[in-house]
Amino acid sequence: MSALAAWLFVALAVALVLAVVLVVRAAWVLLRKLGGLSREMNALRDDLDETVGSRLK
Repeated sequence: MSALAAWLFVALAVALVLAVVLVVRAAWVLLRKLGGLSREMNALRDDLDETVGSRLK
């Protein structure tokens, strides 16, 4: 294997590892944000239930 091919192989391996790290980090951030969004949606639903419930009584 020539030196150029070896360097290209190493560069490709580093790029692949970097891509995997970025995808895992993006998934982690997405899951964190979805957790916050879920809490906010539950709070909004509770407020709506309280508002609608008080008008029906």
